Amino acid sequence: MSVPKERLAKLAELSAKIFQQNYNPTGVRTGTKVLSRRLKGPSVAAYYGNPDLLKFKHLKTLFPDSEFIDEEEQYRLSKVEGLKRRGKGAPKKTKKNASSGKSKKK
Repeated sequence: MSVPKERLAKLAELSAKIFQQNYNPTGVRTGTKVLSRRLKGPSVAAYYGNPDLLKFKHLKTLFPDSEFIDEEEQYRLSKVEGLKRRGKGAPKKTKKNASSGKSKKK
């Protein structure tokens, strides 16, 4: 015994209404798959950290008369100085290097 297609379609429509699902008999793309995904905003914001957190460079601007020592920055500067002494530092800027990126006008 076979059931008519119209009756099956009505049953599917009624089932979708009861279980709060979308009824899409033609199979048209609706975007519900994308809309039902978890939002990315909170995880992206958490990756970059709390923007209200006070950083070391902000302390220097808030209290210019106080002497603060940033150990990480001091370590970085001493490392760069050591590299320069061994000849492995960044090349010195010259007029030739600075203008090489620009196009010449004739």
